[in-house]
Amino acid sequence: MPPNLRQCVAQGKRPRKQELLVMVRTIVDSIQKVCLNPTRSQCSEIARRIVEKYPKSFADVTMEGELIGCGYGSLLNQIKTRVEHVNRDNTLVRVRKAKRFNDKESTPSIESTASKCAKTDSYGCINWHPVDLPEDETPESVEEKRKEMVKLFSQEGPRAAERGQVEEWMKITYASQRYAINNNPPPSIDELKDQWPFLFMKRFLCAHFNTLTGIDVNTRLTESLSLKGKKVLHFFESQLSRWKKDVRTVLKDIDQAGKEDVDYGVASIITTMAYFKEKEDAFFLLADVTATPADVEGSLSLPSTPRLIALGESVFIAKKWMLTMEGRVIIEPQELTDFQSALAILFGCYYVFNVQYQEEAMNTLEFIQRFILRINPDGTKCQSKSQISRTSGKRVQRKIASINPLVASFIRELVDFDWQNY
Repeated sequence: MPPNLRQCVAQGKRPRKQELLVMVRTIVDSIQKVCLNPTRSQCSEIARRIVEKYPKSFADVTMEGELIGCGYGSLLNQIKTRVEHVNRDNTLVRVRKAKRFNDKESTPSIESTASKCAKTDSYGCINWHPVDLPEDETPESVEEKRKEMVKLFSQEGPRAAERGQVEEWMKITYASQRYAINNNPPPSIDELKDQWPFLFMKRFLCAHFNTLTGIDVNTRLTESLSLKGKKVLHFFESQLSRWKKDVRTVLKDIDQAGKEDVDYGVASIITTMAYFKEKEDAFFLLADVTATPADVEGSLSLPSTPRLIALGESVFIAKKWMLTMEGRVIIEPQELTDFQSALAILFGCYYVFNVQYQEEAMNTLEFIQRFILRINPDGTKCQSKSQISRTSGKRVQRKIASINPLVASFIRELVDFDWQNY
C-alpha cells in the first residue's frame, strides 16, 4: 500500500480519493490470484473486515460520525466495480451458472412475501405496527375517541387542534392510526383523511413521525439543513470545473436569484438533484403565489407520489408551500411557511403513510434521509426494479445493494471534503 495511505490508517484519518483507488486496485489484484470473479457476498466480507479493523479511515459515516447503512457499502461497491472492470473483456470469467431452485423455493410463500413487504414499509422505523393499546384503553374506547375527533374537526376545522384533549387523544389512538395505515389493501389518502383528519396537520403528522421513528423531524431539519446546505453549496462552488452543464446552470441560477434571498436548503437540494441528473419537477412544482389548493388541483398535473409546491416566482425564494399526494393538496400553505416545515412534512408522508420514494427523485430523497435527517438503515425506500441510466439515458435494471451506491459515494465525498477543508 502507498506510504501516505499507511500513515492515514495509522493515525485514524481518512485517505484521499487517489490513495483509496490505489488500495482498491491492490486488493482486487490480490483477490484475483485466488478467484478471478468473486461473488458480491465474498467482496462484502472483505469490505466488512477492512472497515471493522479501520473504521475511522474507511467506514461510511455522516459528518456526525454515524454509520451509513452497514458502514462498508461504498468500499464494497468500489471493490466489486473494479472486479467487473478488470473482467470486462473476459466473458468466460464473467458468466456464472444460473442458480437452481427446488419447487419449494421457486414459489414464495405468503408468509415470506408479507415479511418482505413489512420490512420495506417499516424501513427505518422503531414503532411501525404496535399491537398493544395504552393502559386502561379498549378498542371500543379508542374508536369512540376517533369518532369524537372527526366530529370536532367537522364542526370547528383545524382550530379544534387547540383543544387540549385532541393532542392527548392523538397519542392514545396511535396504535389504531398505524393499524388503519398498515391495512391491506392500503387505504387511499382521502379515506385516511376522513378517518383521521388531524393527522393531516403539521403538528400531529410530525408527532406521529416522532413516535414512529424516534426522531423529531422538524427540529432535526431546522438544526442541520441550513448548515449542511451551505457546506453542500460550497462543495459544488469550490470545484466548478468538475461539474457538467446541469450543475453549473443551477449554480448560475442561484447567483442570479441573489444569495441573500435564496434559501440554502432549497438551493443545496436542487443542486444535488442536478448532480444526480434528476429533474426538478420530480421533487418541486411551481405555482403562483396567490394560488389556492383548488387552483393547483385544477391547473397542474399532480402525480400520485408526494411533491412540494412552491408558491412564488421561483422555487429558490418561495416563502409558502403546499404538499400534494395522490393528485390532491393534503397540506395547505398556512401550515408550511418555510422550506424546513415543508421538507419535514414531505418526509413525514413517506414514512407515516408507507410511501416508497419515486424513482425520478430516489437519489436526492435518500441523500436527504441519510445526510440531513440521519436515518441510516440498510436498504433503500425505493423499490423500483429498474431505473434510467445516468450515462446512456436508457432504462436499465437496478442492482441490488444494501445502500444506494451513488448516494454513499456522494456522502463520502462531502465528508472527506469537509474533513480536508474545515
